[in-house]
Parts: sequence; structure tokens; C-alpha cells
Amino acid sequence: MEGKNSIGSPVHVYGRRPQAAGRTGTAGRMSAAGRTTAVSRIITACIIVSLFLSGCGKKAEAVAKESDAVILTVLAGQSTSDAGMEDMIDEWMEEHYPDVKLEWECVDWGESFDAQVRSRFAAGDVPDIIVGKAQDVKAYVGTGNLAPIAESCSAMIKQDALDLVTVDGTVYGLPFNAWYQGVLYNKKIFNTYGLEVPQTREELLKIQEILTSRGLTPFAGHFQESWNLGNTTMQFMMNEVFCDEPDWGEQFRKGKVNFSDSPAMRRCLENNRNILEHSWEDALSIDQYESDNRFAGGQAAMYLTGSWSLQFANQYNCGDEFGIFPYPNEHGDARLLRETNMTFMKSARTGYDELITELFMGIFSDQQLQSEILDYTQTQPTVKGFEPEYRSCIQDDIDYYEQSGQVLDVTIGNNQLVWSYQNAVAAQQQLWLQGKKSLEEVLEFADDNRAESMNE
Repeated sequence: MEGKNSIGSPVHVYGRRPQAAGRTGTAGRMSAAGRTTAVSRIITACIIVSLFLSGCGKKAEAVAKESDAVILTVLAGQSTSDAGMEDMIDEWMEEHYPDVKLEWECVDWGESFDAQVRSRFAAGDVPDIIVGKAQDVKAYVGTGNLAPIAESCSAMIKQDALDLVTVDGTVYGLPFNAWYQGVLYNKKIFNTYGLEVPQTREELLKIQEILTSRGLTPFAGHFQESWNLGNTTMQFMMNEVFCDEPDWGEQFRKGKVNFSDSPAMRRCLENNRNILEHSWEDALSIDQYESDNRFAGGQAAMYLTGSWSLQFANQYNCGDEFGIFPYPNEHGDARLLRETNMTFMKSARTGYDELITELFMGIFSDQQLQSEILDYTQTQPTVKGFEPEYRSCIQDDIDYYEQSGQVLDVTIGNNQLVWSYQNAVAAQQQLWLQGKKSLEEVLEFADDNRAESMNE
């Protein structure tokens, strides 16, 4: 390609040809000065042409190299703290697989991921790699578009995470990390006022009363987005409903149980109102970014959320001031919640099955890459025997609940009631909290739309 342009024709230098300076009118010869000037111009022109040819050659080589690269399409449904992990993986790819390019399409998991996946499936345009949550495996495996994961990859994953992506004995996803969900609390505030981690609802209500009497805001909260209400409602459901009836969703679709006549489901929704009533006056109109920022700055004592909200705390360098506990349930035996999050899936239609398996092996075995992503997303590893370089500020609490068997994986509930249904009910709750609907109307809406609670 050297000496050619991008369409294969000879390279030309356009413009007027240099005219000989100092040409005499009688003999037709140049003076010495004229010859020197002409030679200089010729040399300059040669240098320019040489540089042009060299640059063009390099560009052509780059184009050729790019055209030879393998392109893998990736559809990634990202939650709040995930955005940016694709850049870390791209950097890793450039170092280890320079001839393989990942073509990312990153969408919001809560708002548009499911619709995008199903649209791509319907069009026969299945991405080579799909990155979602563990619960997505059971939602999509029935379409026939997910390929089994090689045993060499699945053998690296902890069994409790692997169980969530296994269908009829076959593994269809690789969980990368996990969040923990519950009530983050400010240890300094709790210590200042002699408060203990509550075990019962009554103890929690007492803490709220004490904080309010001291002019403090008990709960951080953001109700601008429906997804937050969907998240907190499922947290309540896990400890009020699914902990005792893990198949409640199946019974619900059969018409054997309902939202409207369930005291437990009513409590779950009323818990959201309790948080709103004990949060900032503008909690209905602020988003997660603002709420995280305020909580990290000490403007509230507690925050029902997940470990993703600690990203701001790290920026404030005050992460050691926080702990986590489960929101107390009716029986006083609530458990901390784990959500197996970022999960890699492979297309059953890809032409690069072995290559993708090799990439998965590399990504999941590179401890430096894992540590960077886990630290950035404030998550825990699902890879066997791997200890990240960073230690979460709530790690002691996580270890306590894990070691004492007081942890539930929220994927249990998410597999019973799919996210699109949860989010629809959450949108109705927003209207209720805004005074535009009654609680009974929200419960009736949930019952009337039970057919939408599971993807067929």
C-alpha cells in the first residue's frame, strides 16, 4: 500500500510546479543563487512527499489492521455504578487481544435493557456477548439464544452464584460480582447519640424518633426514579414474603395469593412511605446522585440502598464511617441481601464461540482487572478464592452476616417477579406517594397485572 492512497491510485502532489528563480533572459541559465534556491525547493518538496507517503502508508496499515480485527458485539445492561467498566475491559483487551475489538452498546438496565434484548432477539440480531444480571439468564434462556458456558469458565465461580445461572443442570452465565443491599448507616451519628443497630421495627421507629427530636434527618431517600421504589420494595418483599414463601410469585400467578389481601405486601409498600416521611422535604424530586452525595456528606443517618451508593463516600474519604444492616421485618429476623450483579452471557449464534470462552477465561482470571472493577463498582467477587486489593468500608458487617448465615440472594425474588413488572408497580407507588392514587389502587393494579409478572 505504500505510495498509494486509500483508493489505490498513485499519490500526487497537487499545485503549481516550482518555477526556477533567477532565470536569465539571454542564456537561459540560472545564477548560483538561483540554483541554490531551486535545489532547496526541490529538497523541501521531496521531504514533503516523503512525509506524505510515510503518513499515508501508516494510515493504510492502520486501516488494514483494523479491517483484519475480529469485531465482537456486546450489549451491556448497566446499573448505576457499572458505567465505565467497559473502558477498563477495553484497556485490558488492547493489551492482551489487540486484534479483537469489542463493539459496546451500553444501555440502562432498569429502563431499557430488557426491551433492547428482546428486540435484538426478535430481529435475529443477537449480540455475541450479553452482560446483564444473574436473573436475566432464566429470563432469556428459553429463547434459545444463550449458549452454555464452558466448564473451564464456570469452574472458577462460587457455587452459590453459579446456582443462580444454572438451568436444568446447564450453566448459561458467568457472574462477575455481587452487591449487598440493606440500610447503610452513619456510624458517627449512631455513636454520638448512643444508637444501636435495630433488630425490630419498633427499635427502628424509636431511632427515627430520637433523630427527628435532635433535628436530624433519619433517612436519605430519592423517589424521583421509579426504579428506586422497585428496588426498595423488593428488599422489603425478600424479608417479609420470599424468605418464607420462595414460590410466592408462582402462587400469585395461579391466583392463590394476592397483593391486595396480603398484610405482608401492604407492609412492604407502607415501608416506602415511612422512609419518605422521615427523609428530606424534597425527597420526591431528587435523584440517586443527589441522595448519595448528601448521605456521604452526613446529611442523613440511614439510607436504604445498596453498596453502589458508597462511591461518593470514597470520594469524601469517609468510607470507614459507614456500616450496613438489614431493614427490620415483622418477625425481627431480617437478613442482609446479596444481588449477584454483572453476569456475562454468550450468544448461541456467535461465530466466535471458542474465542469468547478464551476471553471469559482471561477476564475472570486477571486479578488486577477484577480488583479495578470491584473497587470502582464497590462490589464483591464471585470468583473462587479471590480476595480483592481493596476492602469495602462495610466489609466487617458483610462478613458478619455471611458467616452467621444471615444473607439472602435477591435473585430469588427477582426470578419470581420480573423487573418490568416490579418497575410498573413502582411507578404506581410514585403516584401514591405523590398523593395522586390510593394504596388500595396500587395493590389492585399489582393484582390486575399479574400476568405481566413473568416473561413467557
